[in-house]
Amino acid sequence: NPTAQGDLHALFIYTVMDGKVLGSVPMRSDFFVLQASGMMESVANLESIDLFDASGIVECGAWTADGAVAANLKCSPLLDIWKLRYRSGMGMQPGEGWAAEEYRPSDRQQVILQFYRSTEHDDWHGPYYGKDAFRLLRDMQDPAWVGTYKFGG
Repeated sequence: NPTAQGDLHALFIYTVMDGKVLGSVPMRSDFFVLQASGMMESVANLESIDLFDASGIVECGAWTADGAVAANLKCSPLLDIWKLRYRSGMGMQPGEGWAAEEYRPSDRQQVILQFYRSTEHDDWHGPYYGKDAFRLLRDMQDPAWVGTYKFGG
């Protein structure tokens, strides 16, 4: 659901034990990027690993290119999360979404999303966490995956 900050998605740090979510703390996208890239201390990333790099997600957080360090807090898959759920940005986000229905993914799209969350959570709302969540962010950068999500295949 839309957040108080005007975003069409929300991010959380989940406390998970034995595959069960025990708690959650909401966080803003820029702090998520800093913590996930290992640039900011995080209880969810104690070793300060660049989880974007480890997951094959490009141009998120910090990376080196041409001998220089680049940083991007506006990580494209995070900016596109709303597209999984909505057909349009409803004036809050530019562009068109990927969802087949106006306010939710179609049943076919929900089957795709099931591959990115625990089988204990059968609702497409999630939660999405850990390696599977980063795998979803990585796959969202693949035009072929987006095409399959939008149109089938």
